[in-house]
Amino acid sequence: MLVVGMKRSGLAAARMLTALEASVFVSDSAESESLAYEVAALKTAGIPFETGGHRIEALDGMDFVVASPGVPPDNMLVREAVARGIPVLSEIEVASWVTDAVIMALTGSNGKTTTTAWLGSIYRESGHASEVGGNIGRAFADFAAALRPDARAILEVSTFQLERVDEFRPHVAAILNLTPDHLDRHGTFEEYVRLKFRLLENQLESDVAVLNADDPTSVAYDKEHHTGTAQRWWFSTRQAVCPGVWWDGEYLHYNDGDSLGIIPHSDTLVPPGVHNRGNAAAAVAMALADGLTPTEIVPGLIAFRGVEHRLEHVATINGVDYINDSKATNPDSVAKAILSFDRPLVIIMGGLDKGTDFASLVDDLRPRVRALVFTGKATGKLEVELGAHVPYRSAPAFDDAFSLAVDVAEAGDVVLLSPGCASFDQFRDYEDRGETFKTLVGELAQAEEEGR
Repeated sequence: MLVVGMKRSGLAAARMLTALEASVFVSDSAESESLAYEVAALKTAGIPFETGGHRIEALDGMDFVVASPGVPPDNMLVREAVARGIPVLSEIEVASWVTDAVIMALTGSNGKTTTTAWLGSIYRESGHASEVGGNIGRAFADFAAALRPDARAILEVSTFQLERVDEFRPHVAAILNLTPDHLDRHGTFEEYVRLKFRLLENQLESDVAVLNADDPTSVAYDKEHHTGTAQRWWFSTRQAVCPGVWWDGEYLHYNDGDSLGIIPHSDTLVPPGVHNRGNAAAAVAMALADGLTPTEIVPGLIAFRGVEHRLEHVATINGVDYINDSKATNPDSVAKAILSFDRPLVIIMGGLDKGTDFASLVDDLRPRVRALVFTGKATGKLEVELGAHVPYRSAPAFDDAFSLAVDVAEAGDVVLLSPGCASFDQFRDYEDRGETFKTLVGELAQAEEEGR
């Protein structure tokens, strides 16, 4: 088996397949200096590899190829494998082959990480065996083989992973929402939506698909295509649904078709924002559809305090709140962050553009933003699409952008890192970007303390 790309998913797949006594070779186009951890791990496991480019000969004798999510469809080894008729699969596909555990998977444009972690909290606090991973935390291949048959594999799944599934079948699957994202890779919004719905295509009548009744794209696509044969559950922040979960006032309500009720203590949820009401409803719908009772759901539902890099409060310095929302990598996610605050905002935006439309943010920005600070490769596009409508400053380097945001902010404001872009122009990933922001906030706090 050939694994293309040796980052988190690729490394996990290589180690899993090797443990199953498969013959594995790993190929990555990046130089070994940028893959120090992965190279060391492969050497320790005795797995042969190449870095700094791909050799076509690496495909010789291979039964199938595992392509990491970051490997694009036009990668030379992927293209050649397709030409030779060699199956090209994702890591979540091959990991699903080695487990009898119940798979619960969700995708969407926004809220995936929060909802996955929230669902994980529900299962953890209920005492049910479970493991959270996929596109969040650990790769599925890192733990799939060790799961008990009665355990739940709770997975965040991306379109990059869904491009190359074959038999991957979640017992409970959810699509949270659909707005334009990753158009630089998928080309059109229509193709992006089709890939999201691939999550449902192998589901059977005994499975459940949870969909957002408030999302017109999801409702319309499902009505036209009805991918898979799973029964449908719904969630909503606006309307009663059946079967499903919805908000009415401050409480979550549910109707599973047989019984109707309220989720106790749902008025005490902590993560801010209307979008998190939707995330909570989706997580509860998935858990109910899987057979958990409201009593089992409540402890993990109310214990959840949000995820790192998603509207994460870092510090308050001189009356200014510093919020890390590095996970916001598209305009719709930025819009949700903006609407979570009722104070003036100084927003750091920018990074690597994914082909999305930033102009859609103008109406949300105008009444709430003191200033925008642009950084990274998307700066020019941001200046054109937003700069004519709201005050802004620009700085090529991230630390300089942070300094500008500090200078602009006044007591009572919020400095919000909500980039609306991918991070790969300056950082390894959104976590690296978020950690850098938190480091800069920490240094500012220390300087302020020493200056007193």
